[in-house]
Amino acid sequence: MKILGNISHVSNKGNIIVRSSQTPALGLPVFSENKKRVGKIHDVFGPTKEPYITIKPNRGSNSKKLDSLVGAVLYIPSKPVKKWGRKKRSKK
Repeated sequence: MKILGNISHVSNKGNIIVRSSQTPALGLPVFSENKKRVGKIHDVFGPTKEPYITIKPNRGSNSKKLDSLVGAVLYIPSKPVKKWGRKKRSKK
């Protein structure tokens, strides 16, 4: 697991805003310190060197519960995530 960054705040729409030192791919899952999935990366914006990252929380996450996480460190997987979907046919 790689460190994504610290939670800056929770937006009005209920998304988590993180300040990071890297630019991760969209759609990656995000985990807390105790390896529980928090949500997935929805958007990256701001300066290139230290961007802000919007994380869309999992369904059923309570906004009051998210407010208590401000300042916590979040992580992303170090290995690429296996994508679901249809496999391509090999040419014969």
